[in-house]
Amino acid sequence: MDYVFHDDIIPYVPQDVSPIRNQYFSEFLLSTPDKDPPFIPTDHLRRWIEARKQSLEVTSIHREVTEGIQTTVMPFYMGRRVTEDRKENDVRYWRYLIRLENLTMDRVQLRERFLKIFSISGNLESIGGKGVVGMQPVLSPECPVFQYHSHIHFPVEWAHMWGTFRFEKHNGTSLDVKIPSFPLYDPTSYSNSSNENLG
Repeated sequence: MDYVFHDDIIPYVPQDVSPIRNQYFSEFLLSTPDKDPPFIPTDHLRRWIEARKQSLEVTSIHREVTEGIQTTVMPFYMGRRVTEDRKENDVRYWRYLIRLENLTMDRVQLRERFLKIFSISGNLESIGGKGVVGMQPVLSPECPVFQYHSHIHFPVEWAHMWGTFRFEKHNGTSLDVKIPSFPLYDPTSYSNSSNENLG
């Protein structure tokens, strides 16, 4: 399952009972061609969403444009693994989606990534490497967008990430594209502590 930004949705009127080829389409949507909308969610989809509501909820969107390359980040809190011995050993998990879009007419290729993570405990970590998710995508006028997601985990309820992507231009020069700063926080920790303070 992935996300699409509202700006990228093109109005579409389906003519087919199954306009999207996806293994879950018939499980999640029921065709109602005589009604508007022509598809309604099944009970299975409603239960699936309810069970995953927390990890599907978009809490923030962060966007940065560097020399015509737009980077958009959406972080999602996935939950935590509770340890029985000490609360500070609990591990929290986040997923983040990154979308890269070339707004220029030039061809660029992503070569490296450099990320920094600062946590509430005062730790600063650096992550770097070739490409992303094992790929070095090319963004061109014919194929200007690349989107991927990754995961990260910490034993703290709050952290912050930011960094750069290094692209190579068609002439061989490098371009460092900013990854906007985005928070990774456990909303249940803050709501629980607020409730405890109220009680």
